[in-house]
Amino acid sequence: MSGGAALELAVAQRKEQATVGSLLGRRYAELLHAEKHTDCVFHVCEQQLKGHKLILSAASPVFEAMFYGPLQELEPEIEIHDISAPIFKVLLEYIYTGSVDYECMQLEAAIELYYAAEKYLLDQLIADALLAITRKLRFSNVLPALELSVCMGLDSLLDVCMSFFMRCCVNNDQYMSYLKEHYVHVSKECVKSIIAACKEPHKLLLWYVYEWTQQECDDAELGDAANWQQVSGSADLADSAAPTPPATLVERCYYKACRPFTVDAESHVWRLGLKSSRFISVLGLVLNSRLAPNLTCHVGYVPQEYRESLRIDLYPDGGDQPVWTHIIQNQTTKYNCDLHLSWSRDEACVLTPEVHYVLQLRWESSAYGAEYPCSLQSCLVDGIHFIDGDSFSGCLLKGLRYVNLV
Repeated sequence: MSGGAALELAVAQRKEQATVGSLLGRRYAELLHAEKHTDCVFHVCEQQLKGHKLILSAASPVFEAMFYGPLQELEPEIEIHDISAPIFKVLLEYIYTGSVDYECMQLEAAIELYYAAEKYLLDQLIADALLAITRKLRFSNVLPALELSVCMGLDSLLDVCMSFFMRCCVNNDQYMSYLKEHYVHVSKECVKSIIAACKEPHKLLLWYVYEWTQQECDDAELGDAANWQQVSGSADLADSAAPTPPATLVERCYYKACRPFTVDAESHVWRLGLKSSRFISVLGLVLNSRLAPNLTCHVGYVPQEYRESLRIDLYPDGGDQPVWTHIIQNQTTKYNCDLHLSWSRDEACVLTPEVHYVLQLRWESSAYGAEYPCSLQSCLVDGIHFIDGDSFSGCLLKGLRYVNLV
């Protein structure tokens, strides 16, 4: 058999297996939903959920030991005290059909489902639930997720949440501003886990431990946390720093040149929409630099460079206050080339997945009269959406530098 024929046969076999699996899943789902031929009952939060011992045992070694092992349950009715009824229903649905709808599931529910998967040793569900949790982590829920993972002793979940916290939050001024407005108090064990995971005394960590200590003192009616100076062992935290991933440069695909953007008193601000499919830390922008001025009247003098100064603001869509600001001051730049604007990782701005931001560039009056080339360019590069103001005036942003945080 030729290589091409063998490949076609393998593809056909996989399609046939998928079809058979889909048919079996639908048949099993009918048995579950219609409660046909059931031989076991789970009592979960005053609800009764019926199932089939053989199907459950085929999926989970825990159910197999429960129903057919040396310590099998003599009664066909089982009490479940540590999992809610909605999540246990999702667990049964997964066992019978092999699928879970994570899109409509809240983070807390995904964590509870992960706990159930760990309890019943469902390896694929464990992996799928962890992936769903990773995609649902946000500034607003990462500390409660860390608290749950510590309190429930779920090490894999703790690794996922702590990785997100270390990469997206602990050295991020945007998160610190958010946390100051939406303080979340966690247990002492959770704080100790965060301190142990840090490799250096970030200012967010120092601020949070102080706020946490003050809250504990207030709850115990001990007054102010007086003379608090530093986190114990903070010198040890700075001994080693975690390796930082390299930055990625992405550039949009050029389609067509457009009329240049001229900076003047009426148009000294330029805006662009941004949206990312994942958490990224933006470390720089790539723009077209200014067009060389027409100085033909000054014979013998053709400038090659100029000093770029502008202010960069990042706004949430519809917001009137920037969540991040950076100022470029007198950066030496060549005319008619790429303008690379960059900043340190400590100054980076973080884009939250699927949130529409507005990037704004603002020039001072000293730039009036300057012209920047614009062009029509691609709108989607590597999961990053560049949303231009219209489809005919073009854009002067060519790309950006970023680091994946998740």
